[in-house]
Amino acid sequence: MRAAIIGLGWWGKQITKCLSESDTITVTHGMDPLKDMLRDFSDKNSMVLTDNFEQILANPEIDAVILATPHSIHEEQVIKAARAGKHVFCEKPLALQASGARRMIAACKDAGVILGLGHERRWEPAMEKAHALICGGAIGKLLHVETNFSHNIFANLKPGNWRLNDSDAPAGGMTALGIHLTDYLVSLVGPAKTVFARTGSIAFDPPNTDTVAVHITFESGITGLLTVLITTPFYGRMTIFGDRGWIELREVSNVDHDDPAEMIVCDHEGKRNVSLHPVANVVRMNFESWASAVAGKSEYRIKPEEMVANIALLEAIVTSSQTGKPVELQAS
Repeated sequence: MRAAIIGLGWWGKQITKCLSESDTITVTHGMDPLKDMLRDFSDKNSMVLTDNFEQILANPEIDAVILATPHSIHEEQVIKAARAGKHVFCEKPLALQASGARRMIAACKDAGVILGLGHERRWEPAMEKAHALICGGAIGKLLHVETNFSHNIFANLKPGNWRLNDSDAPAGGMTALGIHLTDYLVSLVGPAKTVFARTGSIAFDPPNTDTVAVHITFESGITGLLTVLITTPFYGRMTIFGDRGWIELREVSNVDHDDPAEMIVCDHEGKRNVSLHPVANVVRMNFESWASAVAGKSEYRIKPEEMVANIALLEAIVTSSQTGKPVELQAS
C-alpha cells in the first residue's frame, strides 16, 4: 500500500518512523502547510512533499491517506478522502461528536474504503493478554474498572497551541491520552450509559485545563473511574475487577521507551501472579492490521460501532465537564 501522511508535526513524524520498516505500507508522500521547513525530513524519508491536500487526493499513485491533523478537521478530511476513493487511517479521536463519527463511517462505507483509527494501545502485549484473560472468564463477572493515563508531554506547549485549545482538544487530556483508555474500555465492556466528569485548571491558567476525572456507568451496569492529568510525569495504570479476581496493568514509560509493562493477575483465592510484557511497535501493528483489512485478508479489529461508542463517550465527558452535570447517553 502506498500512503501519504497528512500533517507532519510531532506525531506525523512518529508514524513515519514506526512505518519505516513495514513490508506492507510505504509512505511515499507527505502533506503539511509548513512543507518548506520539512525538506530535510522528507529527503531523509524519500517522501514527496506538498502543502495541498487536493493534490494528494487526485494522485492515482497514492492508495491511502493517514491523517495526523487537528481533531476538528478530521471529519472534513475523512469524508473528502473517502469520496476520492482513498482508504483512510485517522488519528484519534476520530471526531469530537458522535454524529460526525457516524457521517465519517457512512462515507467510508459508501465509498467502499476501509477506515483505520489510531488506537494502537489495543495491540500492546499486556493489554492483549489482559483482554484475552478477561474474555475467557479468568476473573469472573466484571464489576468495575479504574484507570489513569497521565503525562506531562504537553506541559511546555505555548498556551495557543491547538493541543491545548478547547475547540480542538476539549476536557484537558482526554483527546490526547484518555481517549485511548475509553477505546479499550468500550472494547472490553461495551458502550457507556451515564457520565459525570469534572475538569480543573490547577497548574495551567484558565481556560486551559490540566486535570479531568470521570465516573462512568456502562450499559452493562459495570462502573468505571477515569483520570487524566497533563502536567504530572508519566503514569499509566488500569485495574479491572471481577467477582473472582482482578487484573492490574502498570506502565513505567510511554511509547518512546523500551520499558516493559507489568501485569498482576489476582485469582479468587487472592494469589497474585506478576508478569512482564515487552514493548512492541504497536503503531505499526495497528497500521498493518488496517492494511490487511484493505487487502481483504482480515477484518479490522476496531469495529465501526466501537468507534461511534467511544466518540459518544468522549462527547458526554466534554458536555458533563462543561455543565457540571451528569450526562445520559442514548442506548446503542
